[in-house]
Amino acid sequence: MPFAFVTEDGTGGNVTNALFLLQIVFYEDKKFKGRSHECKTDTSDLHSFFSRCNSIRVEGGCWVVYERPNFMGYQYILTPGEYPDYQHWMGFNDCIRSCRVIKIVHGSDKLKLFEKPNFEGTVMEVTENVPSTPDRFPNKAVHSCHVFHGAWVFFEHPNYSGRQYLLEKGEYSHYTEWGAMHPTVGSIRLITDV
Repeated sequence: MPFAFVTEDGTGGNVTNALFLLQIVFYEDKKFKGRSHECKTDTSDLHSFFSRCNSIRVEGGCWVVYERPNFMGYQYILTPGEYPDYQHWMGFNDCIRSCRVIKIVHGSDKLKLFEKPNFEGTVMEVTENVPSTPDRFPNKAVHSCHVFHGAWVFFEHPNYSGRQYLLEKGEYSHYTEWGAMHPTVGSIRLITDV
């Protein structure tokens, strides 16, 4: 993956002090063919650049792409790599209309799940990936969440499958605040640098 970095004194440095090149490339056809468009920053409406999206290359950074403009609709979390068709990013169709960079901040990654809205009821603290939330959390429903540090993905089903929801540092007093239509969280994954 191409990248460039500089330290605070401008002399260059190791990867931990790096500012990586952020880039995602969208292609209208499968296997990176057809009309394409490169993005290096958050873009709230991609419709004028392409009519459909059937493959994606993430050349730098971690991204969340959305099915609708203005960062709405189904979310798909993409790390550097190649996605030759929409099924490779667990997409339901070829519709991608907005994208944004996921800001990863190093620290003590932690979040708390709550079985009821407004941070009430049974609590579960999470500091690492959880392949099956129902195996660790007595309640299948997660109605609210507090992300203390890190960028996390909630998956609708166990083993990191189903609809995806990005949660970054902050308080989510109700599951609709992270974009879900119901409180089911089947698995949880921490997004790390790649």
